[in-house]
Amino acid sequence: MHVLTFILAFSDGSIVEYSDQSNLLKAVPDNSSITDCSILPHWVKGGANATLFLSDMSKPRHGKLHCNEENNWIFCPGATSDHSKFISLGDFSANCQSLLDSAQLFRGYAKFCRVYQARNQAQLKTCVLRHVAAYGLTSLIAPSSLKNHCKMNDNDQSIWNAAYDEECDGLMTLLTWEVVSEAEFKHLSKGMKALPAMAIATIKYDAHNRPKQVKYRIFTLGNHDTHLWSKDATAAVMSQLELRILTSLAVFHHHVLKNCDIKQAFVQSYLPPTEQYFLRPPVGCQCSTPGTYWHSLRSLYGLWHAPKLWFEKLSSHLHSIGLKCSPTSPCILWAII
Repeated sequence: MHVLTFILAFSDGSIVEYSDQSNLLKAVPDNSSITDCSILPHWVKGGANATLFLSDMSKPRHGKLHCNEENNWIFCPGATSDHSKFISLGDFSANCQSLLDSAQLFRGYAKFCRVYQARNQAQLKTCVLRHVAAYGLTSLIAPSSLKNHCKMNDNDQSIWNAAYDEECDGLMTLLTWEVVSEAEFKHLSKGMKALPAMAIATIKYDAHNRPKQVKYRIFTLGNHDTHLWSKDATAAVMSQLELRILTSLAVFHHHVLKNCDIKQAFVQSYLPPTEQYFLRPPVGCQCSTPGTYWHSLRSLYGLWHAPKLWFEKLSSHLHSIGLKCSPTSPCILWAII
């Protein structure tokens, strides 16, 4: 018979071994602030200053952490301890480390710029670049809709199912939308019509014209958008002349031209609070329940304003690392060395 040995390290530096679980439980003081110390970080205690930025919050909030008599943790926004406007933290003892790792909870009154930067880095870690190989396809004709790909043979159908799951999982990992019921949609939309969403399938080929990857792209039909946009709402685009000049300069100076692809680029930007969009999932979507809608939180492909939001996000990041925009073309940036 194996005997389990428990080792307790107390705050005074003493270490005690217990082989009996009943004695172990008696050794731990019956105090919520102490029992949580073995699970929660040392700075997490009642009245501690913290910054909270949950996934469903539009902006970070400064406030204080509190634990009531039932050992339920809450977050009170603001400098005062007004418990009437609290945010419940659920099973905080179990979820605290996850909130820290996902940049949803910060110690003290963190600067918002640091909070946004940490959140972006945490989300980029979860946005894994995945591809679904196309080498096993028996038909090189991409399905025209989700319904059509369900009519393919079992082999091709499983490949296209994996491609759609890859796209849908990536969007849901970035919290691109929140799923709402029919009743919630009618209440939140306030008469606004839901935009239809579609899924387009494509096969990508390598340099030798061999099928390399199958890909689905979920987007919304922006031509149904009722917002009125001005020219200022569109993103800047590099002209062919500018591209040729840059290419000529690179060749002249013997530089190597490089390019990169951003995974789900447009979706990296959040929608402004003034823009509300509700989407109907693509017909045949295997990741959504019939009768539900998507309340868009990020700029999904197809929205008129999506390119502008992505350009602003990308250019602001490039500016933060020292790049400067050309005074005549905002798409050209350089670094002064």
